[in-house]
Amino acid sequence: MASADRQPIAVATRPSAVPGRPGDPAATAAGLAAVYLLWGSTYLGNRVALESLPPLVSTAGRFLAAGALVVAVVAVRRGPRRLRLPRAQWPGVAASGILMVGAGSALLAVGQQYVASGLASLLVAAMPLWVLLIRFGSGQRPRPAAVAGVLGGLAGLALLLVAPGQGLHLGGMATIVASTMVWALGSTLAQRLPMPADHLAGTGWQMLVGGAAVAVAGLVGGEWSGLRPAEVTTRSWVAWTYLMLVCTVVGFSVYTWLLRRAPLQLVATYAYVNPVIAVLLGMVVLDERLTGRQVLAGGVVLASVAVVVAVERHRQLRGLPPGTPATPP
Repeated sequence: MASADRQPIAVATRPSAVPGRPGDPAATAAGLAAVYLLWGSTYLGNRVALESLPPLVSTAGRFLAAGALVVAVVAVRRGPRRLRLPRAQWPGVAASGILMVGAGSALLAVGQQYVASGLASLLVAAMPLWVLLIRFGSGQRPRPAAVAGVLGGLAGLALLLVAPGQGLHLGGMATIVASTMVWALGSTLAQRLPMPADHLAGTGWQMLVGGAAVAVAGLVGGEWSGLRPAEVTTRSWVAWTYLMLVCTVVGFSVYTWLLRRAPLQLVATYAYVNPVIAVLLGMVVLDERLTGRQVLAGGVVLASVAVVVAVERHRQLRGLPPGTPATPP
C-alpha cells in the first residue's frame, strides 16, 4: 500500500487492467479482513445513528467530514499538488463518488430506517450478482465456479438471516436493493475509468463529491431544515463518529485500494462475510444467541467465499486484468 502512495498522479491508459499483485497476498488478505470486519459493523452503527439523525444528513455529514480529513492528510503529508487531478480523471472520480458514496450509501441509510440490520446485510449481499450481470452485459464471461460461489453465498445468507414470519417492509427492501445496484455500477466504473494513481487523494475527492451530492439531496428533501442538533442523542453521535472515522475513513480507503489491487469479484466477497460479522457482533454487544441453523449457514457462506476467492486468485496468478474472461467469449 505504501509503494502505491508514492506514485505520481497519472492517467492510466487502461485503468481496468491493474491486476492484483501476486507478490502481495498478505497485503490483499489484510485489506479484505479490514473491510470484512469494519463494514460488518456498519449496519449496527447505521441503525444507532439513525435513531435521532435523518438518513441523508447523517450520510452527507460523515462523508463530507471524512473526505475533508483524508484530503487534509494528503495535503499535509504529500503536499497540495497531489490533490490536483487531470481533467481526464474527474469523470471516474465523480461517477464512482456519486454512485458509491452518494447514491449507494444514502439509499442504504434510507432503507435501514425500515429494515432490520440483519435483513439489510442480506440484501446488500446481492451486490456480487449485479457485478456479474454488469460483466455479462459488457461481453465478459465469469467462470462457472465464480457464479456458483455467488449463488451459494446468497443461499447461505438466506438461511442465516431470513426468519419465517418476520415482518417485511417492501419499500425499504427495494431501496436497499437499489443501493446495491448503484454501488456495483460505481465499483465497476472505478476500475474501468482513469483514476488518480494516489488512491488516498482519489478517495478523498470521491467522498467529498458523493457527500456533496447527498447534502444537496437532503436540502431538497427538507432534512437540513428539520435538523435539531440538541435533540440528537449521545448514543447517535457516538455511532455517527464511529461510522465517519472507522467505517468511512479507514474502511472506504481500504476498499478503494483493494479495487486497484484485486479482481472486483474478489473484493465484492465482503458482502458475504459482513452479515456473519454482524451476527458475531450481536452476540458480543447485544448478548444475542447463535442458533445451530446460524452456525450451519455461516459455514455455507464462508465456503462460498472460499470458492470465489480461489477462482479469482487463480485468475490473478495468470496475470489477467480484473474482470477479464479467462477464455475468449
